[in-house]
Amino acid sequence: MNLLDFYFPEWLFVAVNLLIMILVLKKLFWKPVNRILEERQEKAAKTERDAEESARLLDEMEQRRTQLDQDLNVHTTQVMTEARSRAGREYDRIVAEAEKKADLILKAAKSEAQQQQERMAAELKKQLTAAAVEAAGFLMRANMDSEQNQRLVEGFLTEKDVSL
Repeated sequence: MNLLDFYFPEWLFVAVNLLIMILVLKKLFWKPVNRILEERQEKAAKTERDAEESARLLDEMEQRRTQLDQDLNVHTTQVMTEARSRAGREYDRIVAEAEKKADLILKAAKSEAQQQQERMAAELKKQLTAAAVEAAGFLMRANMDSEQNQRLVEGFLTEKDVSL
């Protein structure tokens, strides 16, 4: 038999076998393969939907973060303004308190200086009076009978008492 000879029963047998084989393969493998392909397509579609959802959520989160950053900046500015205001008030209070204390110290120092000046004047008056009395005593002993000396001493003492 020659390879190129056409022998119908053999060709029919091959064709029937091929057809049976295709039907068996289709019956056994076509549905499972299609099911696997459909599952893969569903997984791919689900993955794509999940990716789109993730991208949408990421955009929402980015917008929320931006909004929070803006809110934080506004809040920070408000807090800083309030803190500066409180610091200014506290500064003014401390300065006013320091001025009051300084005024009290100055008044106390002036009062003490006045008292010291009065004490010194009184002491000076005492010393001057004692010196005048000594001088008068000395003059009186030297010129006990001279009335003029006595009048001079008395005039001196009177003059010093009045001016002090």
